Amino acid sequence: MTGIPGQLIRTTTSTCPQCRQEVPAQIVEEGGKVYMKKFCVAHGPFELLISRHPWYYKGLTEYYFEVMPQKMEQRRFYIYLSNKCNMNCPICLLDPNQGKVPDISIEKFKDVISRNKRSRFYLYGAEPTLRPDLLEWIRLLKQNGDLVNMHTNGINLTDHAYLKELKDHGLDYVSLQFDGFDDKIYMALRGQNLLEMKLQVLDNLRRLNMSTGFNVTIAKGVNEGQIAPILDYAVKNPFIKDVSFATLSQLGAACKNFAVDSLLMPDELIDMAEEQTKGKVSRRSIYLFQKLYYAFLSALNIRRCYNFQHLALVREKNGGYSTLDQLLGLERFEKELDAFRGRVKSNKGLATLSLGMQMLLNFLSGNFLKKLSCIPLNMFIPGKLRSPKIPDKVLLISFGTVCDFIKYDSQISKYCGQGICLEKDNKVLLTDNISDLSMFNNTACK
Repeated sequence: MTGIPGQLIRTTTSTCPQCRQEVPAQIVEEGGKVYMKKFCVAHGPFELLISRHPWYYKGLTEYYFEVMPQKMEQRRFYIYLSNKCNMNCPICLLDPNQGKVPDISIEKFKDVISRNKRSRFYLYGAEPTLRPDLLEWIRLLKQNGDLVNMHTNGINLTDHAYLKELKDHGLDYVSLQFDGFDDKIYMALRGQNLLEMKLQVLDNLRRLNMSTGFNVTIAKGVNEGQIAPILDYAVKNPFIKDVSFATLSQLGAACKNFAVDSLLMPDELIDMAEEQTKGKVSRRSIYLFQKLYYAFLSALNIRRCYNFQHLALVREKNGGYSTLDQLLGLERFEKELDAFRGRVKSNKGLATLSLGMQMLLNFLSGNFLKKLSCIPLNMFIPGKLRSPKIPDKVLLISFGTVCDFIKYDSQISKYCGQGICLEKDNKVLLTDNISDLSMFNNTACK
């Protein structure tokens, strides 16, 4: 690819939004912004704005690619239980109720789980609560040592007794679609008024003290202003452990219902969060926390996607919050993170040991008990016993996006921290990354 002005950050491959063929792409800084520029021989050039903050993007991507190992086995999979759903959302990437993907057989899955003892599995798509054998799935994952997490729209969880039954059989965590506090949002994104139902589900989850995460889809012109209200609600309710803000992707139903120019990138979500929280959630805080996060991922040899960027909020007694980077003093600790980056390629063991010792000294330097209350200590246990639960003191937030044929970046995709487990051609398959789901042509824009 030639003729692209500006400063080259890196080269990669992407896909042509029209023919879906692999094409060369360059990540370029130009005019104080970062773009992906790609060229298809058949359909010409395409350009995607990635970031308005080159210092942030370049600093994090350079750190990420330098500390992450070149080869990492995928160990986290979402079980595509069924194509059936009790909704038909205008943004759904799964194209539900079309029978294109069969219900996965629990008997076949038992063989998969026995051959993948070190992997973790999550209950997913299209709507798990429509499986009549859901309790059996929960028991199976619990026996495997998983922290049992179910992704759901929540409709069937308005039944308190049903939710209690799921919990009694081992359900640990509910990841709930929650897009805001206005029915106009749900009408636009989900096709019906759902706010009353969502609030009833939240009441049931709170009463049962069920660990809960919010999966929030943010679409331009629909619910950008909901980031702060959702965060405020989550901070005040400790049963909510995480909030994942994800941008709308051009997959499935969204292709015909939302224009390409309505897409956002995670970088824009961070700008919105910083503005709406008046700087309490800041880009600098996310930058520091991500470097710490990447260093620990590298040390523990865990795959996670660059396109989801995180920050831990610390709940305070006055009902407000601070950020974990402030508590840990990451501004001062950044030099240790940079030292890890310099050492990890030559001797990962020594780099990890040094980082661990410096982190221990950091903990002992002040506010020890408060720091300790924010850390899931079993995250340091090797292997399957590592099943960290987010402490009540902490709310983990993230800003991300799912790959589509516009923003797909092969260099990032190879580190995707989640694959799909589904049945196809009478076999149960494990994909290496979640992007593979769209490659089946069931969910991709045509």
